[in-house]
Amino acid sequence: MFPDVKEEYFDEVIERQVKRMQAVIDLTRYIREKNNLSLKVSFIHHHIVTITNHRKQTPLRELLIFHPEEQYIADVKSLQRYVQSELNVRDVVFTTDEASSGIRYQAVADWAILGRKLRKDLGRVKNALPKVSSEEVKAYIDSGKLTVDGIELVKGDLTVQRYLEIPPASEGQYATHTDGDVVVRLDIQVHPELMGEWLAREVINRVQKLRKKAGLQATDDVNVYYRFEEGSGAELQDALNSHAEVIQKTIRSVPADMNSRNGGDVVIEEEQEVADVKFMLSLVRG
Repeated sequence: MFPDVKEEYFDEVIERQVKRMQAVIDLTRYIREKNNLSLKVSFIHHHIVTITNHRKQTPLRELLIFHPEEQYIADVKSLQRYVQSELNVRDVVFTTDEASSGIRYQAVADWAILGRKLRKDLGRVKNALPKVSSEEVKAYIDSGKLTVDGIELVKGDLTVQRYLEIPPASEGQYATHTDGDVVVRLDIQVHPELMGEWLAREVINRVQKLRKKAGLQATDDVNVYYRFEEGSGAELQDALNSHAEVIQKTIRSVPADMNSRNGGDVVIEEEQEVADVKFMLSLVRG
């Protein structure tokens, strides 16, 4: 398809995309853990996402991802569905707009190395560096020069880190984290209605995978039935009822209790698990 492009290049691109996606996932997972928001554990190996533990998750509304480079944003955006699935966030916002995101810049130093260069002036720089403005630090990226308390520092003396400043009015709603390069901001508010949306999406995903496994075409209509163990599945059933319209539009059938089945041929039947609830899911023709 691309005769002049080496296969190694594609491997390099995939490696870069996965590495950047993993950085975003790791930073956001840290926020979840810090704020006691449960999250399934997963590992990324050879570009394949494998879910290893299906604990019940807390669905969250929005994740904002900032990076000044369009290529970085494009890399993570190409794997957006993995980000949403791994972090259980409904919406992901990608941006390179510093002003609207509240991005700030700070300079940090390796004091042991800088001390050998500055000697007696190290104390002055150490005291004054935290007071250097974000705008001055950003200018240092381009110019390679920064004057701190009358002492000129040049490229290589400092490391510049980006971070996101959350206004006092939004504290408690958002939390942010950065590796100094990419910056994420997560809406950490718990919205109960999102659980129902997430459960409905999970059931839709199970139905679509089952259809694929059975070799059904997009035009093949089947009825979907579920069977829960006695005393379980109430929350899932509520989600199916509340989001019946969306489910109908997506899979052209609203899952119904197996007891309501009236004939038809079973195409495929398999046990599923969503939010620690196990149940049988059946696709029936006719």
